[in-house]
Amino acid sequence: MNKRLSDFTFEISPKAFSVNLNQTQILYMSNKASNSLHELITSLNKSEKRYFKVFSSRHTIGEENSYIKLFDYIDKMDEYDEDKLFKHFKGQAFLNKFSITKARLYNNILKSLDTFHSTSSIDAQIFRSIHSAEILYNKGLYRQSEKILNSAEKQARKHENFNLLLEIKEKQKKLIENELYTDVKAAEITKMFADESRIVKEISTFHKLWNVKSLLFQEINRNGKVRDENETLKLSELVDQIKSITKEDSSTKCRYLFHHIQSAYYFSVNDLSLSHYHLNAIIELLEKDQTLSKQQPNIYFSSLTNFIYISTKLKKYDLAQDHLLKLKKLSNPGKNIDLDIKYFSSTMSLELSLLAEKGEYEKALELVPQIEEAYRLYAGHINSLRKAHIDFQVAVIYLGLGEFSKALSWTNNILNENKIDQKQDIYCFAQLINLILHFELDNSRFLPYAINSTKRYLKNRNRIYKFEEIFLKLISQLSKTTNVFDLQEKLAPIESLLADLKNDPKEQVVFEYFDFLTWVRSKLTGKNFLALKQQEIATVV
Repeated sequence: MNKRLSDFTFEISPKAFSVNLNQTQILYMSNKASNSLHELITSLNKSEKRYFKVFSSRHTIGEENSYIKLFDYIDKMDEYDEDKLFKHFKGQAFLNKFSITKARLYNNILKSLDTFHSTSSIDAQIFRSIHSAEILYNKGLYRQSEKILNSAEKQARKHENFNLLLEIKEKQKKLIENELYTDVKAAEITKMFADESRIVKEISTFHKLWNVKSLLFQEINRNGKVRDENETLKLSELVDQIKSITKEDSSTKCRYLFHHIQSAYYFSVNDLSLSHYHLNAIIELLEKDQTLSKQQPNIYFSSLTNFIYISTKLKKYDLAQDHLLKLKKLSNPGKNIDLDIKYFSSTMSLELSLLAEKGEYEKALELVPQIEEAYRLYAGHINSLRKAHIDFQVAVIYLGLGEFSKALSWTNNILNENKIDQKQDIYCFAQLINLILHFELDNSRFLPYAINSTKRYLKNRNRIYKFEEIFLKLISQLSKTTNVFDLQEKLAPIESLLADLKNDPKEQVVFEYFDFLTWVRSKLTGKNFLALKQQEIATVV
């Protein structure tokens, strides 16, 4: 986890998987050169590809060979090129209505994936049981239908799938109605009503929590950590909506969401101790009841990453290291590229952060080859924002070691990436580090232009705070300074102002990105930045 909150965000409501051929056809007929089929095929692992070919041979008549040939050819393409594909299959009948051919192949792949993964999801298994019970009911096999529903109910309760549990209750009521209420007692009907009421209440609580969580994260991810009272008040009013919820009587999912919201809120208002408390509550909850974490491992994974990051910031280094080892044990490379990327970006970011906080910059530098190899491996797949946070940390490591040209190369990766929203804090601080690097490199001709560009950027961003004003003033003055005595005269008052800001809860977020105060002190004293940083760490520890 870094200074952002994307890793806090999860969706834990289940979705039924279904395919609509007409919708798929529309997708392709609207754009003949769509690369969606290529993206889907290349996302499959070896087992899924093998299963598709078996599935296709069983369920496709007449067109089987054409589909397999097309599948194999597209799978070998590094980039989707439809003109090249048409030249290769010139004269083949399936090219006459190629948009329909692609749609059918796409649809068959999805159907094979649905069958292949039908037992990998508890929700899918429960859903299939409900469907089987409905088929048996329609055939008049009521006792068999009831037996399957009772089994599905146990599974739905165990895994807290209240939406499907409510649907099971509806099916069970149909069975009671079908028997004309002859085999049911009044107490059973009353019990069923009370049970359904609890389920509805649980669903309502979950949706209320989900709504507050979504509004909270929408606000946080748009603006970053709060840095004024109005933003704090806005988030506080949102979180106050869930104060009445009684956690003890709620499901694991609801208790998770409650602590999830609290941990994110306190993180955003820079109360790291309370955020840490709620994250610890989540980890204890998930380790005690592993049903949710097994069903959705992302939840446990991200809770650990957040806990490690905040433990690091609170200087609980041993705790951070212990949980980092836990996190690394969760790795299962090759199973899912999205999870592989998330695992890489989170663990790498956390390890860089931990090493930097401890002043072990040389050790952090040893991770750079692994980062570069992962970038090559995941090219085109890794999220630009995730990559930007790692790039920033590497840039800071190089800056701390005095390798300014290499640091500039890594900040340029961020500033030249057009997929990053320039409103993001990471882009803003990359701009500021960029100015420091040009100053350190004595790029006196370029620096005034860079300063003016950054001023325009901050003005358009409409989020200029005390630190940004002080920093821009500092760099502007330094760019015009020609001797060491003038430098010290200008830096002394700035050091005092930055020291005050570092103790201001609304400005502390700045120093999570880079220790600007220590950098100023290194310029003021003429001492090495890293040596000063390590000296400060030793004093605190």
